Amino acid sequence: MREEGIVKRELDGLCEVVVRRKTACGDNCASCGADCKMKFQQVTAKNQIGAKAGDSVIIEMDSKRVLLSAFLVYILPVLVFFISFFTVQKIYASSTLAPLVSAILTVAVFGVTVLFDRKHKSDFLPSVIKICENT
Repeated sequence: MREEGIVKRELDGLCEVVVRRKTACGDNCASCGADCKMKFQQVTAKNQIGAKAGDSVIIEMDSKRVLLSAFLVYILPVLVFFISFFTVQKIYASSTLAPLVSAILTVAVFGVTVLFDRKHKSDFLPSVIKICENT
């Protein structure tokens, strides 16, 4: 996944890049009736090529990392909830125990995901791969 943006400021080996936010309606917000007020977003990226504030840059993040992030945040908790719900319901035949156990396990999965994020945050940052020529 590649995006073009402008470096706002440099941080110790990182930089903050402002990129144009993609919309679900292809930037034709009137067609979907959405009120798209936020047109830009700030992204922290690895700055291994020495981009300076004001530089126009290309940032890239490995597609596998994007998909893994989406899986950990959106899919895994839902899977854990439903699998634990039906498993507990089948084993104990309890309509009150199953939702409780499922909710507890889902919260635990979110907790593990947060800990994983804290430990591996730098692995999931995009990288500045090219400084563009200003024309």
